[in-house]
Amino acid sequence: MSRKWQVMAQPDAAASQRLQNDLGLGPVTAGFLVQKGLKTVKEAQAFLNPSFEQLHDPADFYQMTEAVERIQEAVFSGETILVYGDYDVDGLTSTTIMTEALLSLGADVHPYVPNRFTDGYGPNQATYARLIDETGATLIITVDNGVSGKAAIDWAKAQGVDVVVTDHHALPDELPDAVAVIHPRHPEGHYPFGDLSGAGVAFKVAQAVLQDGMPAESLTDLPTEFFDLVAMGAIADVVSLTDENRAFVTWGLKEIETNPRPGLQALLKSAKQPKDAAVLSETVGFKIAPRLNAIGRLGDASLGLDLLKTKDEEEAKSLAKQIEELNNQRRELADRVFDEAKEQALSAEMAAAPVLLIAGEDWHQGILGIVAARLTAVVAKPVVVMTHVDGLYKGSGRSYGDFDLHAFMADFQEDYESFGGHAGALGIAIAEEKLDQVRAELREAGGKLAFEEAPLAVNLVMDPAMLTKDFYDQLAVLEPFGEGNAQPVVGLKDVPLNEAKALGSEKKHLKLLFNGGRGPVEALAFNQPELVLAAEGSKQATMAGTVGVNHFAGRTRLQLMLEDVSFAKKQATAASATFKRSKQDFANLYKYLYKEQERAIVSDLPAVLIELSIDETEFKLMIQVFLDLGFVKMEDGHVRCLQQKQKRALDESITYRRYFAG
Repeated sequence: MSRKWQVMAQPDAAASQRLQNDLGLGPVTAGFLVQKGLKTVKEAQAFLNPSFEQLHDPADFYQMTEAVERIQEAVFSGETILVYGDYDVDGLTSTTIMTEALLSLGADVHPYVPNRFTDGYGPNQATYARLIDETGATLIITVDNGVSGKAAIDWAKAQGVDVVVTDHHALPDELPDAVAVIHPRHPEGHYPFGDLSGAGVAFKVAQAVLQDGMPAESLTDLPTEFFDLVAMGAIADVVSLTDENRAFVTWGLKEIETNPRPGLQALLKSAKQPKDAAVLSETVGFKIAPRLNAIGRLGDASLGLDLLKTKDEEEAKSLAKQIEELNNQRRELADRVFDEAKEQALSAEMAAAPVLLIAGEDWHQGILGIVAARLTAVVAKPVVVMTHVDGLYKGSGRSYGDFDLHAFMADFQEDYESFGGHAGALGIAIAEEKLDQVRAELREAGGKLAFEEAPLAVNLVMDPAMLTKDFYDQLAVLEPFGEGNAQPVVGLKDVPLNEAKALGSEKKHLKLLFNGGRGPVEALAFNQPELVLAAEGSKQATMAGTVGVNHFAGRTRLQLMLEDVSFAKKQATAASATFKRSKQDFANLYKYLYKEQERAIVSDLPAVLIELSIDETEFKLMIQVFLDLGFVKMEDGHVRCLQQKQKRALDESITYRRYFAG
């Protein structure tokens, strides 16, 4: 980590004081509100206290009347209704909302969550045929999918089965010929807010059906029991937490905190959520969503649907235990594939590629998107990670920064077997015999592309003494944080450190300890082994991150989740230096490490540096070269040498090219 900071303009003092006086806010809360552009009392009140008046009428959706009439006809005439969802969190919550709303009316409803590996995403004609045959459904309601399913929906219509589409994904040039297409950005519609999640759209349809199309007059007219699901869908799908989404998420998080569904209560317990801890957007983002997504990544996502729907506490505990095991399996798979894919990403042949196409042989398809996202942070480029399946390389891509990866790769889609997605993420399949051709096409088309990491927006540069529980409490008033309401980032310069230590069995996580205004503060960075090396022995750091709290063993401590950190002199020197080390120097160091594998080099570093007559920064960078290439690994303070399957050139390492190849 070593990013440029862009310190944001500080809030107007008069506007901040006005909010403090008129709303009784603390200076921290008022200052950040003004910095967000909320300068009037009315704007601040609407932001801090979402109200029913901020919600929009479902009747504003194009074709909502047609959807409600067809759904009600099916319910009251006893038709069988198939609710066809998706395997991610937004799809699971959408499916649950629609299913429970219809069941409350006495409908004959069959929910179905597709299997990622056998059904794929969205409408599938073969799956439709099987489900229609099994259930006798005469109406299909899609949730969180459908706008791109024209062929399958046309087929269903030809069989005499009507389809109502509810979706929020990118609109194709031609919409399906459905009874109704309920979409917040429908080209013929005028819905006032276009950023609803799939769960949000499903909620609007459920509201309209339950209210017989009549407008709601207060919150009591709404199916508030679904707020928790709408909140989860919005957070997990990273839609903008503005407008009515902010209201839904605010209310839904409170519902999960005070009156959780049995399944969510069991899932949070298995995720070690303290009983007295607030349920925040990060609780969904880092504890609930990864566990629910793990189900669909590794197998049949209907397990997640069962968890959300169950009213039985014992069943909830059993399901949560199964999901926890799947999530642990997902973590292990992702770590293994990441390590293997990282070797390819850092190879010399990939150095000139503008977009990396990483291809493996036996990697689990369900975790390739996770791996691609992690690799973009390593190589600072867009990455597509694929695995070999039945003569195809199939996988997922993630972009870097604000680059539109989908648009760039779409120019060559005639060379793909399948392709879809949006600017930041995509899914793709390439015939194995065409992989090299596609790589060459992308390299030629992107020859002049340059990817630069955007500077880190820092809201406030502050003294560590300002970091107190009161500061956090004032900050928390601005929750829920997420897309469209970013959590403020604070910067701290030249902070004296009480401790810098590695965490985890592989010692790849970093914890710094320093003094805040009312006691110690933890600063944490995960999956950053190079920072563990850089921090060793450091007594001072400059850092930036988001402020939170850590509840552990009955103790609450402030913590800073690091977005950037540098250590006194060491990294500053390294960032601008080029070191003169020959390949023989690297060979000699490797021989030394091989001989000293049982030595705790991290804790014995001062003596090691004397023995080698080497500068600490230079030593750590040379170790990082070995880490990049997979020559060594860090383990409990030791540097372990790894057996090599093939020879690797030093210049395959980004660290080597940056600091030693000049």
